[in-house]
Amino acid sequence: MVKTATVLDQGTAMKHPPKTSHNGETFGQRMARLRNAAGYSQREFAEELGISQRMVAYYEAQSQYPPAHLLPIVAKALGVSADQILGLEPVPKR
Repeated sequence: MVKTATVLDQGTAMKHPPKTSHNGETFGQRMARLRNAAGYSQREFAEELGISQRMVAYYEAQSQYPPAHLLPIVAKALGVSADQILGLEPVPKR
């Protein structure tokens, strides 16, 4: 069972993935690790995603997630599933 955090937004409960994965790694740490393992620099990865290098650096430094429409693009570029990039499932060792 996956733990989720509940956030109240104007009286509506919304489910979000936990800020850290099962091993305590934040989204940004996981994205940076997977990006490095895939051989991308921040600039190259940004070009692949169609965003600025500054935004890649921001997502890696903060515990914030990129917009939902970018998650499948990030996952595909890194060769993992969206659940894996979010830390809901472990990323197999390569």
